[in-house]
Amino acid sequence: MNAFKNKKAVFLTILGFIIITTCSPYIFPLFLARNEVTRLNLYDKPPRTSNISGTIHINNNWTDAKIAGICNGSGSWNNPYVIKDFLIDGGYSSNCIKIQNSSVYFRIENCTLFNAGAYWGTLYAGILLDHTNNGLIIQNTCSNNSYGIRLTSYSRNNTIYKNNANDNHHRGLVLDTFCSNNTIKENNFNNNTSTGIWVRWNSHNNTISKNNATKNVIGLVISTFSELNNIVDNNFSYNTFPSGSSTIGETYGIRINRAENNYIAKNIVNFNGDGINIYESKFNSILNNSIFNNGFFGIRLIRSDENRLLRNKISFNDQIGIKIEESESNFVTFNEINNHIVGIHLDSQSKCNVIVNNTFSGNVADITDYQRICGENGLTPPPIDIVLISLAIIGIMILITGAVLVLRNLLRIKMRNRNEIEKKEIK
Repeated sequence: MNAFKNKKAVFLTILGFIIITTCSPYIFPLFLARNEVTRLNLYDKPPRTSNISGTIHINNNWTDAKIAGICNGSGSWNNPYVIKDFLIDGGYSSNCIKIQNSSVYFRIENCTLFNAGAYWGTLYAGILLDHTNNGLIIQNTCSNNSYGIRLTSYSRNNTIYKNNANDNHHRGLVLDTFCSNNTIKENNFNNNTSTGIWVRWNSHNNTISKNNATKNVIGLVISTFSELNNIVDNNFSYNTFPSGSSTIGETYGIRINRAENNYIAKNIVNFNGDGINIYESKFNSILNNSIFNNGFFGIRLIRSDENRLLRNKISFNDQIGIKIEESESNFVTFNEINNHIVGIHLDSQSKCNVIVNNTFSGNVADITDYQRICGENGLTPPPIDIVLISLAIIGIMILITGAVLVLRNLLRIKMRNRNEIEKKEIK
């Protein structure tokens, strides 16, 4: 009987061992997986998720916004109002966040803002500052809006830092109408249907540095009387949206249009239609930029006078390194201009441009210079004061000529009368 029990125990032990060995590949992964889930839940912080909030409009009523739970803080320099961690759908018919008529200190941080504006022509933005100062816009994502971030109407002393304003229907960032003394730094403005960054209508003294504005139609535009903006150390490349190939006059890394005294330095401007295009603009400084592999021209000046092009590296652009058209008195020096059909071209409607101390390599022609000499006429009509002086001189000459003729006729009459008197006396 004991022998039977012993045999039974041995049999059950062997059977159990076989079952465990056979099933272990299936049992232990489940056990480990359960432990792994427990570990992830305990130690891994999941990504932030938020419920979609309503749009925010603050018209200098920060106290009401604070009561409503939209922000905290007091509006001082060391304790600004803070709008943070919102997820806002603009519903294609509103700005996501609009701050208006405000001069207190505030911060908008870590918000995700989308669907402000349904198409190219609307003016809605993920973030809109209207007549608003002293804001810090930091680490927000603004996509699929008409404008990513828009400052307008005397918005000043704001900082736009480390935001992503990509894939918008119109522009990534706009400084529009007397928006001055703002700082734009370390942002991404990529793949927008029109412009990465646009500075317009008398917006002065803005600093734009270390940003990426790529894969737009135009990387940066400075236009309509905007002056003294500092554009330093940015990447304005691959702006050939949408097809990757451009038509002349359509896509640019940088375009300056009727703007003066801007400083463009140390930027990367590669693989655009034109690298830097300057139109009807004066007194701008283009220094130490890298301008490579653009589809047409490295730098192109049209009807633009007294600009400085200094120490730029301009290479492998498909047609001309620097093209100067209908322009006067520009100073082009110490540039490296390599591997073009023509290094520098000056057309017959330009004059008085100074081209000195540049280096050339690998161009089919280094310089083709058809410009007029400085004293030669033909570019523009003379100033109105010269015209008036000329007319005055002509008028004086006519008066003098007329007076001489009158005096001559009077003298003839006098001589004739004298002769007649002498004849009568003789008789």
